[in-house]
Amino acid sequence: MRDRKLEQNIRRLELLIERWKQLSQYLDRGFQPHDIEAREESSFLDLKSGIAREYELLMTTLGTISERDEKVLRLLNVAPSLQSLREMEEGMDKKVVGDWHSAFIAMQALLGRLRGRQATLAGVSSFRMGLIRVFGNPLILLAFVIAAGYGIYRFVDEWAPKLQYFLEQNK
Repeated sequence: MRDRKLEQNIRRLELLIERWKQLSQYLDRGFQPHDIEAREESSFLDLKSGIAREYELLMTTLGTISERDEKVLRLLNVAPSLQSLREMEEGMDKKVVGDWHSAFIAMQALLGRLRGRQATLAGVSSFRMGLIRVFGNPLILLAFVIAAGYGIYRFVDEWAPKLQYFLEQNK
């Protein structure tokens, strides 16, 4: 069985992970003492805003499946610009890298849960699920029992005299 919404969320999460990897490259660039161009700064801000939007969209659509981890948004807030990364207190670069890694692992774990759910659904028959939905409804089940009872009643009503006649003939 396929769940298109689940497949869409998996694609969104994979895209988010790729963007998260790009963020790591920008963070590394920001910690280096090289000059930062305005184009790089602009690309960094665009990437951050895209990550924030995708992350919030994903967390909202996944609902209870995912545990909302504010590390992602906190990390995006810690680095308002590439230039600000250079101006951080000593040792903060290690904390930022650690937070990035922690969020990365959490995203990978979430992707694993979603893929596991997808694999579980792949083993479920759509026909079986349809039957469960149809016969799981008490009104449909009641209608089915009534129809079957009526069918048995009509069968017996029609064939009982014929069977009785046949048995009398064979005695």
